[in-house]
Amino acid sequence: MGVSSVRRCVLLVPSGENRKSTWEEALDLAFDLARERLSEFDPSGIAQRAGVLWMGQQGAFEVPFFGKAFKVFYPQGEVYDQEGRRTHRLREVLILHYLIRAKGTKPRGSWMDFRKLPGGAAYYPVFWGRIIGPLLKLFGDRPQALREIAPPLGGRPLEMGDGALVLRAFPRVEVVFGVWGRRDDFPPEGFVLFDPTIVDYLSTEDTIWVCHEALSLLKAFSL
Repeated sequence: MGVSSVRRCVLLVPSGENRKSTWEEALDLAFDLARERLSEFDPSGIAQRAGVLWMGQQGAFEVPFFGKAFKVFYPQGEVYDQEGRRTHRLREVLILHYLIRAKGTKPRGSWMDFRKLPGGAAYYPVFWGRIIGPLLKLFGDRPQALREIAPPLGGRPLEMGDGALVLRAFPRVEVVFGVWGRRDDFPPEGFVLFDPTIVDYLSTEDTIWVCHEALSLLKAFSL
């Protein structure tokens, strides 16, 4: 179940001074469902399918997420960063969803548009507004900068458009961000692409949130 699906399932309740928001309650519900699902699988099998390290003596997985190592305790599902701090709930849910959804399929070596994902056409206006629009604000007038910032982000430049890079979100999930620059009277265009096997690792809704995380990294390096 994706984060947005869980949000729609949460009942609206009167808000109090100390009450969590509906969004926070949705994330808590998503976390509880994900860690329950995680406990149903053998940890070594999870590690093999997701391409992560299972540290049996510690009872935890080591999961790379955009180049940073996170420790996921099994079966509790709690996720900690490299400094030993509990990560925020949205990232926690995304990492757990990756672990429980992973099928271990190998990448096909091709790229597809977001609209090819399940329900992607219906979600595309939201995706454009949240991801591609902000990408164009950052790099629409300097698409070549995407290639330049690829190495420090742990990604790689890609010969596509007027500037593009590939970022590895998870061990088996990569995302392309690219821009076509201005052409005469035509404005710049942005694109975000995925290997078709992403459907074996993330839901369409979770893919949007993973792109949010990537966009934050791109913004930090674009300044």
